[in-house]
Amino acid sequence: MVVFGISGRIGQVDAVEQVILDLTKAIESKNNFIIFDVSNLEYINSSGLNFFIRALTRTRNAGKELILCGMNGVVEKLFLISKLNEIFTIYPSLEEGLKKVNAN
Repeated sequence: MVVFGISGRIGQVDAVEQVILDLTKAIESKNNFIIFDVSNLEYINSSGLNFFIRALTRTRNAGKELILCGMNGVVEKLFLISKLNEIFTIYPSLEEGLKKVNAN
């Protein structure tokens, strides 16, 4: 399992370039679960949504699972409006996401 803390604002893809590089390494490793703790993510736009969709696609194509934890505020509303909450595995907190992963 690998946990990424994503915070601040994602308004452009270059805002998450390092996360994309680290995600690639995590996917290539033996980790079956990739967790994004987004509890400190304040804002995203369509570029941010695109980042999450690409991350989910790459993770699933590698036979691994991507989990989002701690979603709130504007970010949560955007996922609900776009219905992306129906395709992502989302837990209210990092602790709950970790419990789920450790149970598997």
